[in-house]
Amino acid sequence: MAIPDYTNLIGLPGNILALLLSAYLLYLGAEWLVKGGSNLAMQYGVKPFVIGLTIVAYGTSMPEFVVSFFANVVEGSSTISLGNIIGSNITNIGLILGLSALVFPIHIAFQRIRNQLFFLFGISILLYVVSLDGSISRLEGGLLLLLLFGYLFALYKTPEMVEDTFEEVGENTNKRSLLANIVLVAAGSALLSLGAWSFVKSSVWVAVQFNIPKLYIGLSIVALGTSLPELATSIVAAVRKQSEISVGNIIGSNVFNILFVLGGVGLAKPLSVLEPLAPGIAGLPRFPHAEYIIMILFGLVLFPMSFKRNKIGRTSGTILLLGYVVFYWWLFT
Repeated sequence: MAIPDYTNLIGLPGNILALLLSAYLLYLGAEWLVKGGSNLAMQYGVKPFVIGLTIVAYGTSMPEFVVSFFANVVEGSSTISLGNIIGSNITNIGLILGLSALVFPIHIAFQRIRNQLFFLFGISILLYVVSLDGSISRLEGGLLLLLLFGYLFALYKTPEMVEDTFEEVGENTNKRSLLANIVLVAAGSALLSLGAWSFVKSSVWVAVQFNIPKLYIGLSIVALGTSLPELATSIVAAVRKQSEISVGNIIGSNVFNILFVLGGVGLAKPLSVLEPLAPGIAGLPRFPHAEYIIMILFGLVLFPMSFKRNKIGRTSGTILLLGYVVFYWWLFT
């Protein structure tokens, strides 16, 4: 993978400093995004869960899209793109939702997230099936994008996703508040993208020094870097006790990662999902069966966790974190 010029120029100390600065931009962007998104929800009667599933999820998925697009279309490193999405979806549930539940138990009605979980499970299976031939073609990428449009349309047409009556907005909180909140959402998304992109460039530079395979870079350091917006957004939402935004952000981000990121990147340029073997090693390129299945299982585990008590508590959060740690221990050992 070609490393951007500035990472070579500033060396190891400069890249570590860039990581710290990028982390601050991610936090600040997440703070603005949650504030603007939750204000829009309160003003116009759209439930916070829907805002988390759409506006917040879109904003926090933009780093994945930018990184995956650059890796596949510009650099031709398609396995970084695929690893980024599989790793991000595992990180979103295992690390981010787990940490959020530890900060403050997440209360969410199971009937509210049931259909979203079924949809996430369905498109995860679909992604695995369309990848079995070794690539995601332009036609398959277009199909994923069409599913995203259908999903968003159905979401906003579902009666229980919107309040029965819209809240009245006072004279001091009408157009100016609407514009201010839209600016917060847009600025937050921009800071998230900038911070995540800078984080990934520097972190990949560090990882390449240790000769980590591209798929593993995507699954680990790139996935963690592009998932920092979701981490910051969900932790901020959990601290503010806005459970619905936290859960909606995680589920929505995973949906956007599959349909928007891989769909858009695959439509721009067919994406190979096979990891080439190292030089001198005989055999065919490896298909990441295990990684796909683990991503699907992380989504499935949310069903029993939220079904019985309508909340994801600290015990469930600990289980998710342990699963996340075990996955990466297995991956690198």
